[in-house]
This record gives sequence, C-alpha cells and structure tokens, in this order.
Amino acid sequence: MSQLSLPGISLSVRDARPSDHRGVHGVLLAAYQEYAAVLPPAVFDRYLADILDLDARSETGRLIVAEHAGRIVGTVTYYDDAAAEGVGWPSGWAGLRALGVDPTVRRLGIGHALMRACLERARAAGAAVLCLHTAEFMTGAVAMYRAMGFRRVPSFDFDAASHLRLGDVRPVRVIAFRLDLPTAPTA
Repeated sequence: MSQLSLPGISLSVRDARPSDHRGVHGVLLAAYQEYAAVLPPAVFDRYLADILDLDARSETGRLIVAEHAGRIVGTVTYYDDAAAEGVGWPSGWAGLRALGVDPTVRRLGIGHALMRACLERARAAGAAVLCLHTAEFMTGAVAMYRAMGFRRVPSFDFDAASHLRLGDVRPVRVIAFRLDLPTAPTA
C-alpha cells in the first residue's frame, strides 16, 4: 500500500479486498457511463458487463484501488502477464485495463496514481513492457497515457464488436499502447 498526498487530497493506493468490490463496481459504473452515448448499445452493454465482472478479472489479474477518506475513488486491474487478458498481448508483458476514476474527483491525479502503481508492479516483476487498450473517444485517458510516455502499437488494435461476437454492429476500434520499461543493468 502506498500513501500519496496529491494537491487537495490524501490518497492510499492498494490491492483491493473482496469487501471493496461494491465500491469498485460503483466507481466503474459511474466512470464508464458517459460512453453509453458513444458506443452502439449492444457493444456498450457487453463492455460494461465485462468490466463489472470483478470476480473474473480477480482470477487473472489484481484489482487495485485508490481510496480517499474511507471511500473507493478509483480502480484499475493490473496483470503480471498481459496475455491473461485474452486480447492478444504477448506473454511476458505486464498489462492493465479498466482504469476508472469517480467522475466527481477527476483531475486530482488519481488516474496517474493508479498508473504509477501499475508501473511499480510491472518493474518489480521485471516486465519489459506495460501495455493497455483504450479507445480514441476516451480522450482524457489517451492524453494521460501519451503524457506518461506510452506509444501506440497498432498491430495490437482490434475491433470490439468482432471480439464480442456482435456481427451486425458497426466496428468499434480498440487501440493499443505500450510503455517500454528500462531493464536493470546486468553485473
């Protein structure tokens, strides 16, 4: 667990406990609801159901939460091996997905704090790369990832509608980013 003091907010970032699932669910629901108007309903419904399936993600990844004043205000799922996500990442890369921050406390550095927690875990695990998927319409997230040094890797992009096996729905491109992590020099 790490304690952070951000401007105007004291935050702890830690691995989630089962008792945190209700709070994580609420944050993800609030954070992703804004995309209901952007995505085709069939894609949005399946996508939301997928990111709210905390039990399934907890089996292959680690839920991390950001907590302020006893309340979950942000979350992300970290994967020691991104291949466990099942979306085509190579084995040996670390990954993350479903980063969400309560809309009432955005722009306070909570997303960055969660990203730093993933970076720390990836470095500690000796991963060469930290990777993630997002969408172009998630402009705030894309800007944050780029500012943190992530770069696009179009070879790992995919169509969400096809991935979800929704044949008669317009394509929704999911875009890939990676951050190469420095390796420790060998002695």
